[in-house]
Amino acid sequence: MKSGQLRQLLLSLAGGIAVFLTLALGFHWNYFLSAALGVGIYFALWFLLAPKPDAFTLYFAERPDGEEVQARMEEAGRDLTRIWACARRITDVQTKTDAMALTETGARIYTYLRRQPEKISIAYRFLTYYLDTVGRILDQYIQYQEADLHTADVRRFQQKVRDLLPKLKAGFDEQLAQLMAAERFDVEADMKVMEGLLNTGGIQWEARQNGSDF
Repeated sequence: MKSGQLRQLLLSLAGGIAVFLTLALGFHWNYFLSAALGVGIYFALWFLLAPKPDAFTLYFAERPDGEEVQARMEEAGRDLTRIWACARRITDVQTKTDAMALTETGARIYTYLRRQPEKISIAYRFLTYYLDTVGRILDQYIQYQEADLHTADVRRFQQKVRDLLPKLKAGFDEQLAQLMAAERFDVEADMKVMEGLLNTGGIQWEARQNGSDF
């Protein structure tokens, strides 16, 4: 049983039992009537406390690929957690800063896709390839760091990681900008309309119509 359903069950039982005990023992009502009201309260609370599906779940509820996409998002969430855990353990200050910045952008993309699930297809490679690959790269970096290895090959690998992180951050920024492009285009269209109103005195005319001295 999921945590939300367990909470629903426990609170509903607690409410029903509390009503029964209060009426039967506190007010000395008829036991059968008290029990009936207690059961009624139980079912009322059960329906009221039922977990509500979020927008992400609702969006994919009737899609044939819904379960697959949700599973992909769950895997991406685990990859982000792995990346964040590795970034926190990096001891080199600049490398850690770059890795944490990358993690934060990745988390913003993931949160955005949770709110706008219809755009998940645009970020397919980000979800299925980049997050997993970055996780494996940082995991290997941490393994070398904690093994305290300083061979030429290890130093070369670590330098490649340090050089790669800013490029990955720029790529993640570009991915987020691409996802949000539609919103930007809508706002820019509104700005053009407002500029047109300003150029033709539309705002001043509307203000005069309302009796303003603007």
